[in-house]
Amino acid sequence: MEPSGVHLSANLPLNWQPRESFTSEELADWMHGNIVVLQALGSLEATTKDSDTEHDHNVARLEAKLDLTLTLVGELLRRQTPLPAQTATVLTSEGVAWQSRQAIAPHATGVVALYLSSRLPWPLMLPVEIIDSQDGKTRARLTHISEEAQEWLDRTLFRHHRRAVHARTR
Repeated sequence: MEPSGVHLSANLPLNWQPRESFTSEELADWMHGNIVVLQALGSLEATTKDSDTEHDHNVARLEAKLDLTLTLVGELLRRQTPLPAQTATVLTSEGVAWQSRQAIAPHATGVVALYLSSRLPWPLMLPVEIIDSQDGKTRARLTHISEEAQEWLDRTLFRHHRRAVHARTR
C-alpha cells in the first residue's frame, strides 16, 4: 500500500461512511473544517528557531499556552467521543487507501473521517469515490475538495514527506 511520491503513511484513526450524495452545505462545512484542522496542525508541528529578542520570547510563550489549551481541549474531546480504530492508511494529494475488513463496491461514494493527530482529535472529512476494494485493502479517490483545502492538504503532505525523508537519511 506504499505509493511513490509525496504521501503520508501511518496507522491513523479512520472511519468510512457510505453516502450516495453530499449537500453543498455539508461540503462547504467539511472543507472549512479541513482547512482549520490542517492550518492548526501546521502551527502545532512548526519548529521554532531560537531567538533572543523579547518579542520572539513572548510569541513562544503565547504558542506554548495555545498548545497547552489545544492539548487539554483535545483530551476532553477524546474522553467524550472515542476515536475510531487505527488502521494502516496512506494519504496522497489525490486519494486515500486503508486496510478494511469488508470490501466496498467500486464507484461507491462516501466520506472518510481521518484523524491526522492525537493532539488535535478533529477529523479531516474527505468525500471519496471508491476505486477498488479487495484483499483487505480499499483505495479511494478524493472528490469535491475545495482549492484551498487541497492547497493545505498538499502542504501537510509535503511537510510529513520532508520529515520522513530527513528521518531516513539520518
